[in-house]
Amino acid sequence: MKLYAEGVVYHAEIHQNNSKLPHLILFHGFMGSGRAFSNILSELKAFCNPVTIDLIGHGKTITPDDVNLFSAERQTEQSKSILDRFQFKNLYVYGYSMGGRLLFQLLTSIPSYFRGALIESSHCGIDDESTRKERVEVDQKRALEIERDFETFLDRWMGMPLFQSEDQTSSLLYRNIMEDQSPRNLAYSLKGFGAGVMPPVCEKLHQLRVPLYLMAGSNDQKYVDRMTEISKLSSHFELIVAENAGHRVHADRPDLLIKSLKKLISTHV
Repeated sequence: MKLYAEGVVYHAEIHQNNSKLPHLILFHGFMGSGRAFSNILSELKAFCNPVTIDLIGHGKTITPDDVNLFSAERQTEQSKSILDRFQFKNLYVYGYSMGGRLLFQLLTSIPSYFRGALIESSHCGIDDESTRKERVEVDQKRALEIERDFETFLDRWMGMPLFQSEDQTSSLLYRNIMEDQSPRNLAYSLKGFGAGVMPPVCEKLHQLRVPLYLMAGSNDQKYVDRMTEISKLSSHFELIVAENAGHRVHADRPDLLIKSLKKLISTHV
């Protein structure tokens, strides 16, 4: 399915459309696509209608040569436009890493669209100005590396400690997904929607009344700490630490993610 928003041709797939079940949208991470969730779709269909969307600059989504389209504000408007056309009555949403950062933006902008959410290995933004500047510099450097030598960048990215708990099948799938990406678009994603340039929304989360599960892998202490801090912002938030999992809990512990999504949907109907 192709959906147009601000000149971006989004690729989306409704993997099941059972009128008796709610819909669940899944947002992938940086250098990912909807294909990253192929290992959990069949089990999700037992209790919801899974919907995957290739975010701007990723997968099969066709993206104009304009870095401004990647900003948090523009992506939020593009996502809202897509959701308006779907017109799902009972909608839940899940976001991993970069997709989780986009989801934080959506939850604080259009919370009424969602009955519940689960965010994995992500954060709501960087408040400290000096830390934000440092992260912008890191992402600018990464963007340059991607455009100069994408294969070498991929080797270094896949070798990061936070991904080392994955089995070979998951690693090969992600490598394949990443190799299909456009280096130009990935560079734009870092420049336009990197953690340093994305406006932080942490101070808005205490107002959120949408049930929110926050998930991180026990082998990814950095994000366990981040998700723990966010979980303290509201009594509507619940922290889930996945044992024997790294940054990609959906790859390391798909069983726990499915169980948690089922609980979210069945508890907050």
